[in-house]
Amino acid sequence: MKTRFRTVRGRVVTLAVAVVAMVVATAGCIDRGDAMGPMVSITEPRSGATSKSDGLTIKGYALDDDGVAAIRVNGSDLLSNAIYDGERGKRLIEFAFTMPPLNDGDMMITIEVEDVGGRVTTLPYRLQLDNTRPTLELAAVTPLSGGMLRVEGTVRDNTLVTSVRINDVPLQFTPAPEFSFRVDVADAEGGEIVVEDAAGNVTRGALR
Repeated sequence: MKTRFRTVRGRVVTLAVAVVAMVVATAGCIDRGDAMGPMVSITEPRSGATSKSDGLTIKGYALDDDGVAAIRVNGSDLLSNAIYDGERGKRLIEFAFTMPPLNDGDMMITIEVEDVGGRVTTLPYRLQLDNTRPTLELAAVTPLSGGMLRVEGTVRDNTLVTSVRINDVPLQFTPAPEFSFRVDVADAEGGEIVVEDAAGNVTRGALR
Protein backbone atom coordinates (compact mmCIF):
# COMPACT_ATOMS: atom_id res chain seq x y z
CA MET A 1 0.00 0.00 0.00
CA LYS A 2 1.47 3.36 -1.01
CA THR A 3 1.60 5.93 1.77
CA ARG A 4 1.48 9.67 1.17
CA PHE A 5 3.12 12.05 3.61
CA ARG A 6 1.86 15.32 5.05
CA THR A 7 3.64 18.01 7.04
CA VAL A 8 2.62 18.39 10.68
CA ARG A 9 2.07 22.00 11.66
CA GLY A 10 3.22 23.26 15.02
CA ARG A 11 6.08 20.76 15.39
CA VAL A 12 6.97 20.03 19.02
CA VAL A 13 10.24 21.60 20.17
CA THR A 14 10.15 20.76 23.88
CA LEU A 15 8.81 17.61 25.49
CA ALA A 16 5.51 18.55 27.13
CA VAL A 17 4.42 16.67 30.23
CA ALA A 18 1.16 15.69 28.53
CA VAL A 19 3.04 14.01 25.68
CA VAL A 20 5.22 12.03 28.07
CA ALA A 21 2.18 10.85 30.03
CA MET A 22 0.38 9.84 26.84
CA VAL A 23 3.32 7.86 25.47
CA VAL A 24 4.06 6.12 28.77
CA ALA A 25 0.39 5.21 29.21
CA THR A 26 0.28 3.50 25.82
CA ALA A 27 3.62 1.73 26.12
CA GLY A 28 2.13 -1.26 27.93
CA CYS A 29 -0.13 -2.00 24.95
CA ILE A 30 2.73 -2.11 22.42
CA ASP A 31 4.82 -5.08 21.36
CA ARG A 32 8.29 -3.68 22.18
CA GLY A 33 11.36 -5.47 20.90
CA ASP A 34 13.46 -4.44 23.90
CA ALA A 35 12.81 -3.03 27.38
CA MET A 36 14.81 0.04 26.37
CA GLY A 37 13.33 0.26 22.88
CA PRO A 38 11.55 3.33 21.49
CA MET A 39 7.94 4.22 22.23
CA VAL A 40 5.26 5.11 19.68
CA SER A 41 1.77 6.49 20.17
CA ILE A 42 -0.97 7.33 17.68
CA THR A 43 -2.92 10.36 18.89
CA GLU A 44 -5.62 10.45 16.20
CA PRO A 45 -7.63 8.64 15.10
CA ARG A 46 -7.30 6.12 17.90
CA SER A 47 -6.71 2.51 16.89
CA GLY A 48 -9.97 0.61 16.44
CA ALA A 49 -12.01 3.74 15.71
CA THR A 50 -14.38 4.21 12.79
CA SER A 51 -13.36 6.85 10.27
CA LYS A 52 -13.97 8.09 6.76
CA SER A 53 -11.11 7.33 4.37
CA ASP A 54 -11.39 10.57 2.40
CA GLY A 55 -8.57 12.83 3.57
CA LEU A 56 -7.64 10.43 6.36
CA THR A 57 -4.60 11.74 8.26
CA ILE A 58 -3.00 9.66 11.01
CA LYS A 59 -0.94 11.52 13.62
CA GLY A 60 1.36 10.39 16.38
CA TYR A 61 4.64 10.65 18.29
CA ALA A 62 7.81 8.58 18.46
CA LEU A 63 10.04 8.82 21.55
CA ASP A 64 13.41 7.35 22.49
CA ASP A 65 16.08 8.31 25.03
CA ASP A 66 18.91 7.79 22.54
CA GLY A 67 17.15 9.16 19.47
CA VAL A 68 14.73 7.96 16.78
CA ALA A 69 16.42 6.64 13.63
CA ALA A 70 13.39 5.60 11.57
CA ILE A 71 9.58 5.64 11.58
CA ARG A 72 8.28 3.08 9.10
CA VAL A 73 4.67 2.77 7.92
CA ASN A 74 4.11 -0.52 6.11
CA GLY A 75 7.85 -0.57 5.45
CA SER A 76 8.19 3.02 4.15
CA ASP A 77 10.37 5.32 6.27
CA LEU A 78 8.60 8.62 6.95
CA LEU A 79 11.89 10.27 7.89
CA SER A 80 13.17 9.80 4.33
CA ASN A 81 10.70 12.47 3.22
CA ALA A 82 12.09 16.00 2.85
CA ILE A 83 9.59 17.45 5.34
CA TYR A 84 11.42 15.56 8.10
CA ASP A 85 14.89 16.89 7.25
CA GLY A 86 16.78 17.36 10.50
CA GLU A 87 14.39 15.19 12.54
CA ARG A 88 16.27 11.89 12.35
CA GLY A 89 18.10 11.22 15.61
CA LYS A 90 15.89 13.44 17.77
CA ARG A 91 14.44 12.04 20.98
CA LEU A 92 10.88 13.12 20.19
CA ILE A 93 9.40 13.30 16.70
CA GLU A 94 5.84 14.29 15.88
CA PHE A 95 4.68 12.67 12.65
CA ALA A 96 1.66 12.47 10.36
CA PHE A 97 0.79 10.67 7.15
CA THR A 98 -2.21 10.36 4.87
CA MET A 99 -3.69 7.23 3.36
CA PRO A 100 -5.12 6.96 -0.18
CA PRO A 101 -8.92 6.62 -0.50
CA LEU A 102 -9.96 3.09 0.43
CA ASN A 103 -13.15 1.05 0.40
CA ASP A 104 -15.27 0.40 3.47
CA GLY A 105 -13.93 -2.23 5.85
CA ASP A 106 -11.01 -2.87 8.19
CA MET A 107 -7.69 -1.17 7.44
CA MET A 108 -4.57 -2.65 9.02
CA ILE A 109 -1.17 -0.96 8.93
CA THR A 110 2.09 -1.64 10.75
CA ILE A 111 4.08 1.20 12.31
CA GLU A 112 7.67 0.49 13.32
CA VAL A 113 9.95 2.86 15.21
CA GLU A 114 13.68 2.15 15.30
CA ASP A 115 16.13 3.92 17.58
CA VAL A 116 19.76 4.77 16.83
CA GLY A 117 20.84 1.59 18.60
CA GLY A 118 18.82 -0.59 16.22
CA ARG A 119 16.06 -1.50 18.68
CA VAL A 120 12.60 -1.65 17.10
CA THR A 121 9.10 -1.19 18.49
CA THR A 122 6.17 -2.44 16.38
CA LEU A 123 2.66 -1.02 16.66
CA PRO A 124 -0.19 -2.76 14.79
CA TYR A 125 -2.80 -0.13 13.93
CA ARG A 126 -6.39 -0.75 12.81
CA LEU A 127 -9.24 1.45 11.65
CA GLN A 128 -12.72 0.61 10.46
CA LEU A 129 -13.30 2.65 7.32
CA ASP A 130 -16.83 3.80 6.57
CA ASN A 131 -17.71 6.14 3.70
CA THR A 132 -21.41 5.22 3.62
CA ARG A 133 -23.91 7.80 4.86
CA PRO A 134 -26.73 6.74 7.20
CA THR A 135 -30.25 6.42 5.80
CA LEU A 136 -33.30 8.34 6.98
CA GLU A 137 -36.89 7.16 6.63
CA LEU A 138 -39.52 9.67 7.74
CA ALA A 139 -42.76 7.80 8.42
CA ALA A 140 -44.90 10.83 9.33
CA VAL A 141 -44.68 14.54 10.09
CA THR A 142 -47.94 15.61 11.73
CA PRO A 143 -48.89 19.22 12.63
CA LEU A 144 -50.06 19.64 16.22
CA SER A 145 -51.62 22.51 18.10
CA GLY A 146 -49.43 25.20 19.62
CA GLY A 147 -47.00 25.36 16.70
CA MET A 148 -45.65 21.84 17.23
CA LEU A 149 -44.87 18.92 14.93
CA ARG A 150 -44.91 15.21 15.67
CA VAL A 151 -42.03 13.58 13.79
CA GLU A 152 -41.82 9.81 13.38
CA GLY A 153 -39.18 7.84 11.55
CA THR A 154 -36.27 5.43 11.52
CA VAL A 155 -32.57 5.95 10.86
CA ARG A 156 -30.12 3.19 9.91
CA ASP A 157 -26.40 2.81 9.32
CA ASN A 158 -23.98 0.07 8.33
CA THR A 159 -21.98 0.76 11.53
CA LEU A 160 -23.59 2.95 14.21
CA VAL A 161 -25.94 5.91 14.19
CA THR A 162 -24.44 8.23 16.80
CA SER A 163 -26.45 11.44 16.48
CA VAL A 164 -29.95 12.50 15.43
CA ARG A 165 -30.90 16.18 15.62
CA ILE A 166 -34.31 17.59 14.74
CA ASN A 167 -34.39 21.37 14.32
CA ASP A 168 -31.01 21.40 16.07
CA VAL A 169 -32.39 19.54 19.12
CA PRO A 170 -30.46 16.28 19.80
CA LEU A 171 -32.41 13.10 20.52
CA GLN A 172 -31.21 10.97 23.42
CA PHE A 173 -30.42 7.35 22.52
CA THR A 174 -27.69 4.73 22.70
CA PRO A 175 -25.69 4.54 19.44
CA ALA A 176 -26.94 1.61 17.37
CA PRO A 177 -27.22 0.46 13.74
CA GLU A 178 -30.94 1.34 13.81
CA PHE A 179 -32.98 3.83 15.82
CA SER A 180 -36.71 4.60 15.58
CA PHE A 181 -38.16 7.78 17.05
CA ARG A 182 -41.47 9.57 17.67
CA VAL A 183 -40.99 13.06 19.08
CA ASP A 184 -42.80 16.39 19.25
CA VAL A 185 -40.77 19.43 18.22
CA ALA A 186 -41.39 23.09 17.50
CA ASP A 187 -42.50 23.77 13.92
CA ALA A 188 -39.61 25.95 12.74
CA GLU A 189 -39.15 27.43 9.29
CA GLY A 190 -36.64 25.39 7.30
CA GLY A 191 -36.88 22.56 9.83
CA GLU A 192 -34.71 19.54 9.16
CA ILE A 193 -33.42 16.33 10.65
CA VAL A 194 -29.67 15.65 10.65
CA VAL A 195 -28.31 12.12 11.12
CA GLU A 196 -24.64 11.33 11.76
CA ASP A 197 -22.82 8.01 12.03
CA ALA A 198 -19.69 6.93 13.92
CA ALA A 199 -17.41 7.93 11.04
CA GLY A 200 -18.89 11.41 10.73
CA ASN A 201 -20.96 10.72 7.60
CA VAL A 202 -24.05 12.95 7.61
CA THR A 203 -27.52 12.69 6.06
CA ARG A 204 -29.99 15.60 6.10
CA GLY A 205 -33.71 15.61 5.45
CA ALA A 206 -36.30 18.39 5.35
CA LEU A 207 -39.33 18.08 7.62
CA ARG A 208 -41.60 19.70 5.04
